[in-house]
Amino acid sequence: MSESEFDAVVVGAGPAGAAAAFHLARRGRRVALLERSAFPRDKSCGDAVNRAGVELLREMDVLGDLTGAFGIGGLEVSMGPAGQRSTRAFRYGREDPAGGRYGIVVPRALLDHVLVRRAVAEGAVFRQRVQVRGLVREDGVVRGVEAVTPDGREIVRARVVVAADGSTSKLARQSGLVETTRGRLGYAMRTYFSGVPALEDTLSFHMPLDNPATHSRLPAYGWVIPLGPDRANVGAGVAEKHPGVRLDDLFERFVAELRATVPWFAAARQEGPPKGAPLFFGFTPDRSWSPGLVLVGDAAGMINPGTGEGISFALESGKIAAEVIAARPAGPVDDLSEYAATLTRRFSGHLETGRHAVNRHRLAWRVLEDTFDSDRPVFALTRRAMLAPDHTAGFETTAPGALDDIRHCLDPRLRLAAPLVEVGEILADTVRKDWPFLDRLPALLSEEYLMAPRPALLVLLAAAAYQPVRGLTALAAATDLAALAALAQASVDAAPAGGTRRARQNWGTMFAVLTTDLFLARALELCATQDVRITAQLARAIEEASNGRMAELTAARAAEPATSRAWLELSSRSGTAALCAAACEVGATAAGAPGPAATALGEYGRVMGAAAQLADDLRRLSGGLDRLGRDALADLEELDAGLPSLPFRLALSELGGAAGGLGGAAGGLRLEGSSRPERAAEVTVLVGRTTALKQTAAWIQELCRDAQQALSGVAEGPARTSLHAIADHLLRTARPDLGARS
Repeated sequence: MSESEFDAVVVGAGPAGAAAAFHLARRGRRVALLERSAFPRDKSCGDAVNRAGVELLREMDVLGDLTGAFGIGGLEVSMGPAGQRSTRAFRYGREDPAGGRYGIVVPRALLDHVLVRRAVAEGAVFRQRVQVRGLVREDGVVRGVEAVTPDGREIVRARVVVAADGSTSKLARQSGLVETTRGRLGYAMRTYFSGVPALEDTLSFHMPLDNPATHSRLPAYGWVIPLGPDRANVGAGVAEKHPGVRLDDLFERFVAELRATVPWFAAARQEGPPKGAPLFFGFTPDRSWSPGLVLVGDAAGMINPGTGEGISFALESGKIAAEVIAARPAGPVDDLSEYAATLTRRFSGHLETGRHAVNRHRLAWRVLEDTFDSDRPVFALTRRAMLAPDHTAGFETTAPGALDDIRHCLDPRLRLAAPLVEVGEILADTVRKDWPFLDRLPALLSEEYLMAPRPALLVLLAAAAYQPVRGLTALAAATDLAALAALAQASVDAAPAGGTRRARQNWGTMFAVLTTDLFLARALELCATQDVRITAQLARAIEEASNGRMAELTAARAAEPATSRAWLELSSRSGTAALCAAACEVGATAAGAPGPAATALGEYGRVMGAAAQLADDLRRLSGGLDRLGRDALADLEELDAGLPSLPFRLALSELGGAAGGLGGAAGGLRLEGSSRPERAAEVTVLVGRTTALKQTAAWIQELCRDAQQALSGVAEGPARTSLHAIADHLLRTARPDLGARS
């Protein structure tokens, strides 16, 4: 038996293995990349690489070798029973002028071949047709693998082994990291279709799929992924095995649904029999390593249970593994716990953790289906967190304007970035253990809006006016959690989405109530660790926000309609305004600010919160998306619920009968557009005929000036200057065409 020795041996030459080999070789490590098949070879896969994955490919300098890849601009999800599905589209945001910041579709036969060539170019040794039989251990530490090569048996020794051998990883089982994949394996099947005309640059997912035998709904999905203008990857996947359900039957039923319901697919030609592959959903970071061994990609269960997507996770886990290994330049590589810690930070919420992943995903799916047609705040936010496959922020949720990155307003001497990142971790930890699919929900407010005018930022700025910002991240996180709770509470409704009452459970309302309780309890718990006065302050603010909403609902049902100015005053005592006021007061109290200064900061927060909410409404009603990713149709749903936005209420009062019966509560929806964007555009046009947008912009400017005036009672310094600049930024960007400029 022959022997060879390397710094690292990587088993499996898919995206995870090739990425690990590339990054190790680039760092000067001697790497062996072992693959059981002969290259190039095909793999059953959806072939889609999302925006995060494209960035990793660009870093590896392989995009130039993938010139035939089909560019992807977004995701389309169709939810509901077959033949009755509702559809929502998510577009990628603005492209980076440097290029590459979009999704691509490239067959795995080409992608894997290109990645391996790139790893070899960096110095990795690639060996094909090598069957790895098992791990080599010394004193309980993995020190290589035993393999069968075309030339015979061989021991390949290494300081560390990277297991990239797929969902049924032999090395993961032999190491004891994965005892069994039973109950955590899903399955997917795909083939290629040609003669599919005029395919758009959109990944299309259809869910759920029905059990062919019982017609009950399964945690299953189908997809159509364009490979070019007239060729597509079509497949079906299921998150768990079901007795009597055959994947090939599920696939054929989905293809039949497409032919019956999608006109452009009717004449599509299937190129060959479908190929299947298992999907392992057992992502558990703490069990992704043992002394001398790390699991990457599918071997570590790094697959999105909602869509089956895994290429970007594979590429990044390979890179992370290489970085952790390379940080140990000599001697044994026994402690790889940093790898697990990094996986936890990066992927909790993208990938559901532990043995109950599928059960948790089933809950998420029920909530998603029940609220798919709803634009109530927490449902809109949760939908984006669950469906956007590459970390949510990769998709448009807003555009330049009042709620975009405002770091240019902040004095760099304040050094607020690090505390806000810590706030984001606290928010994520609130849901990470029990509801990991919600991990990305607070991330929308902590990553994409890292420097937005949100409660946590206001806490830190108010405190910074009177003392250095230290030890206040828990309080800042508490105010953001209170804001999330308010969004959830505002989403509670007695009727399911669409207004149709059903005999089955209303998962949306149950979810909204549970998330409200979760976020409120955690917010008050965080405050209690600081100061009882602050706990009382936040509790009063939450009460004020709730009472303010009740006052708005009461006014909406009054026989005598309130004036626009009265509505403006009501809105400044509820929701965002009340919580932003509390955030400033909490920060001031924690910093020991004088009473008058705390009052002044509270007034600043109140009027700025009201202005920010109006700016959100303005963007949505003038043709853009608000901070929750909602368009103008959201205002119709809020109208049905009895509490439309102030600009929409003003527009309706001017339109009168000319509104054409907008909203179910106003006489039945009579919009003519066949698609959601078309219907949203109709609402935008109608609102644009009124003075509502112009009046809203004027109110925002008035509120911003009031906010700046309130700052006269605050100590001079970088914090006050920054607060003034935020108000000035909002004042300058608030124009009637805010959404159209998005």
